[in-house]
Amino acid sequence: MKKIQIISIKKLKPHEKTNRINLKKIKFQLRKEGRLINPIIVDRDNLIILDGHHRVRALAELGYKKIAAYLVDYSSERIKVLPRRPGIKISKEIIIKKAQAGKVFPHKTSKHLIPDRPKNINTPLYSLK
Repeated sequence: MKKIQIISIKKLKPHEKTNRINLKKIKFQLRKEGRLINPIIVDRDNLIILDGHHRVRALAELGYKKIAAYLVDYSSERIKVLPRRPGIKISKEIIIKKAQAGKVFPHKTSKHLIPDRPKNINTPLYSLK
């Protein structure tokens, strides 16, 4: 069963910063498409964004209050996290601790491998106001 929910952007906790260039591209794409094609991925217990930081920030900057999120059990052994930047240690525990403390990594520091990730949900933006 897919656990996609529409949730308040304000409740979410990032663990990575966003990049201005990527953010600009995502905002352009959202305006052009008029819908959110893929949900963000969120730890259901701590509401930490695992994937989709740019989509969250883009929607917030465009005035939207909600987002479609796929809620996952981050403690599951099926979900893996890999480092993307040399010299920065990454683990699920480190991500949770930093996100809860409001301290974020640079953008694109981690990569989450999430099986059965939903695609093409096509959520209209008007439903996220």
